[in-house]
Amino acid sequence: MITAVHACITNEKVNTMREYMKNQIRIVIFKTVGTLSFIRRLEWRCIFEWLDPEEGERILDVACGAGTLSLKIGQRGCRVHGIDLSEGAINSAKLLSKTERLPCDFEVGNAEDLPYPDGYFDKVVFSSSLEHIEDDMKALQEACRVLKPKGKVILTTDSLNYAISDELKERHRTIAYVVNYYTPQKLEERFENSGFKMNRYKYLLNSPMTSFFYKIGIKMKWCGILWIVISFLAYPLCWISERLSAARDKGYTLLACGEKMS
Repeated sequence: MITAVHACITNEKVNTMREYMKNQIRIVIFKTVGTLSFIRRLEWRCIFEWLDPEEGERILDVACGAGTLSLKIGQRGCRVHGIDLSEGAINSAKLLSKTERLPCDFEVGNAEDLPYPDGYFDKVVFSSSLEHIEDDMKALQEACRVLKPKGKVILTTDSLNYAISDELKERHRTIAYVVNYYTPQKLEERFENSGFKMNRYKYLLNSPMTSFFYKIGIKMKWCGILWIVISFLAYPLCWISERLSAARDKGYTLLACGEKMS
């Protein structure tokens, strides 16, 4: 009996220490590179450029995950709200927000039924999330509802119209839980039917070097220590490649900006 109790206490201490170490690692990553994913780092640079967050703005991050992008926006002096279906991800976001003392509010919720009043936000962000939402029209309509007049939505979403085999495309769809891939025309139609006017768009992740690492990511299911190392090394190479040899009319990701029409 005593041995069992001792083992239980020991396991609890080990679990507590493990969680503490994981949180410390998350803090270090947040303070340095933000995220270990070279794809997110490339996408977020462009999101920030188009979002242009200004101090005092109220911004919603839809399907925010563990809140890294939300908190990076919060560092600009914005009041950020993050929402996600995953309770675990939201708990991680709240913990990091508290640790970093950033004014971000996180809650569990559904993009198709946002728990915010009409006209509440200046801007809304979908960072690689729209493609995972079953009713994308409803999610965009909800984003439009909670935006102020002339408010903006900035999003990145999967396109995968760069040179890639059908086999890898379907593998990515399966492992990443993708519901829809988007073209500019398809996304513009979704925008217009939900109350937005598309102001501009461009393709991202559209160079030979980025394509090489993107395909490796699919094959490795975007996970594992080896993938983290590869992703870390890939970022500077892909960043240079995107500036020197990026295609204009295709890419793995589509970046778009829409404005609420009324």
